[in-house]
Amino acid sequence: MTRNGYQHMVLEYYVGRLRELRADRRQRLASIRTRGQAIEYQHHVRQAIAKAFRPRPRRTPLNAQITGTVQQQGYRIEKILYASRPGCLVTGHLYIPDKLTGPAPGVIGTCGHSDNGKNDELYQAFCQRLARAGFVVLIYDPFNQGERDQYWKLSDKSAVANCCHAHNMMGKQLELVGEWFGAWRAWDGIRALDYLLSRPEVDPAHVGLTGNSGGGTMTTWLWAIENRFTMAAPSCFVTTFLSNLENELPADCEQYPPASSALVWNWPTFASPAPPSRFCCWDRTTISSTGGVCGKPTRKCAAFTTCWARPKKTPSSSSARRDTVFRGTIKKPWWTFSPAKLVCLR
Repeated sequence: MTRNGYQHMVLEYYVGRLRELRADRRQRLASIRTRGQAIEYQHHVRQAIAKAFRPRPRRTPLNAQITGTVQQQGYRIEKILYASRPGCLVTGHLYIPDKLTGPAPGVIGTCGHSDNGKNDELYQAFCQRLARAGFVVLIYDPFNQGERDQYWKLSDKSAVANCCHAHNMMGKQLELVGEWFGAWRAWDGIRALDYLLSRPEVDPAHVGLTGNSGGGTMTTWLWAIENRFTMAAPSCFVTTFLSNLENELPADCEQYPPASSALVWNWPTFASPAPPSRFCCWDRTTISSTGGVCGKPTRKCAAFTTCWARPKKTPSSSSARRDTVFRGTIKKPWWTFSPAKLVCLR
């Protein structure tokens, strides 16, 4: 507990409390022996997660605009603007492959904590690779990243010097009115999906999401609360709340849902509302599928293209799509493509 050279009685108290909750959770999971018990646990998880992400705002017109287009080799980028709430504008880039012959799989890209948001070279790179592999990708700026400066009127920005500081500032402001910043972040992602599914280029039966670091957080949250996604792949986020606390590592307020510890949650809990075959996680070098509610990587899995191979008959409802295991093979996963030089926007 003193790894970083300081001690806190409050920290040590909560580490002890979380260890007790971890033991309770393990005992509960170990007691699940039947399909009915597993479904009951899944129902409990869904209810608890839904409660944390309330209140949900009313869906209002997106008033989406295409403000510009950039043609690249093999795909184009449309500059998108939409309103996730009245007066709450979200900026994004839509990557569309050239020469599509029909609706293609869609991907929502969620940014990590890059001050330049969707224009970070790492995030542009994965969008480009997916587009060249035939996916339609929408990546959007989080609050106070990229084009969404929330404090542009301030003459002294020392309290919101970077996106992490700004997120925590907005989180504190929202707490004063009984709301959680993570729910606002997630709603931006849900409305991004609304826009993506409005596009004729996208196949609604095969829509997933992915993100790195803080984008891995939002990928995990969105997967748990939005049934229209058929696959999710968070990167560089997955760990336990207890591990974060034991390591004395900081995290933004959107990374801790209200009452998550009291409800004996952990990140694998957010994967459990749907079959584990639809949920993959990776670090910076390896892709693995999760072991369901246990959260331990159990086997290598091919990337999005294999996970989204078409079934013989496309299920009609989003819930049916989530419960169907899509299996298939491809000759070349998207991450092994060696296209022309990646061109990043400036």
